[in-house]
Amino acid sequence: MSCTYCYKGFALPGEPKGTMVGKDYFTAAPNDATQRTKAIVLLTDIFGLPLPNPRIVADQLAEQVGVDVWVPDFFNGAFLITSIYSAFLVVGC
Repeated sequence: MSCTYCYKGFALPGEPKGTMVGKDYFTAAPNDATQRTKAIVLLTDIFGLPLPNPRIVADQLAEQVGVDVWVPDFFNGAFLITSIYSAFLVVGC
C-alpha cells in the first residue's frame, strides 16, 4: 500500500477573518444575524489549525449560516500529522 498522498493537503484561497481566543479560533456571525443563541463547533482534520482551511471554512459558515463558529485547537497549535507520520514510519506504511 502506498502512502504517497496520505499527508498532502492544500490551502484554500483567502485569509481568515476571525480571531484567536486563547488557542481556539472564533468567528462571529454577521451583525444582522438573528440566531445569536446558536453556534457551530467545527472540528479540524489532522492538519489542525496551523493550516488556514478550517479558519476560512469557519468564516464562510458564519457568513452563510448566520451563527457564531468556534474551531477548537485539539492539537496544541501543531499538526497532528507529525505524530501520525512517525507512527507510520515505525509500522512501515
